[in-house]
Amino acid sequence: MKELTQRQKEVAQFIENYMDSNGYAPSVRNIADHFGFSPKAAYDHMTALKKKNIIRTADNLPRGMALLKRSGSMDAAAIVNVPMLGVTAAGVPILSEETYDGYVSLPQSLLGISDVDAVFALRVNGDSMIEDGINDGDIAIVLKTKNAENGQIVVASIGDDETYGLTLKHFFRNGEKYELRPANSAYNSIISSHCDIQGKLILVIKRF
Repeated sequence: MKELTQRQKEVAQFIENYMDSNGYAPSVRNIADHFGFSPKAAYDHMTALKKKNIIRTADNLPRGMALLKRSGSMDAAAIVNVPMLGVTAAGVPILSEETYDGYVSLPQSLLGISDVDAVFALRVNGDSMIEDGINDGDIAIVLKTKNAENGQIVVASIGDDETYGLTLKHFFRNGEKYELRPANSAYNSIISSHCDIQGKLILVIKRF
């Protein structure tokens, strides 16, 4: 990700200060008036900040903006907010919906990727991955992907329309069958003809 220009830093700082003072985001007109920009120039700066993962916008809302990084974290030591989307089973698969449950703040360098929008977090429930050091209550940081190689640890949804859940396991494919293999000898592998990979594990935040 390219670093911010000086002007982009100033616009980002204004957005941060405005949101801290007012409790909501500035409009394009607010930004334009503050800097003496045209509305088009202000919009272009917002677009640049969005591309660099500083803000997130909702085009259908006049003030639909979220600040992803604060001014103290826009350089090499950038802190990113990874959305927590619920719970994944490290045991028997559990029913789960993508329910937003806050953020986990992490240094971007720790993630090792530039596309932070492709990362989400899930809380681990169960003990089927303890031989890999993944314990109940840990937080799994997951890179969104639909593909995985044999042996990789994935978050996958399995079952049919009536029994649909997320589980954290080692992924293996053998012909038309999929195996989700635990890292605990007390558990058996899950074999299924249906396996929808949601992402692969890139980081575990431990709970002590």
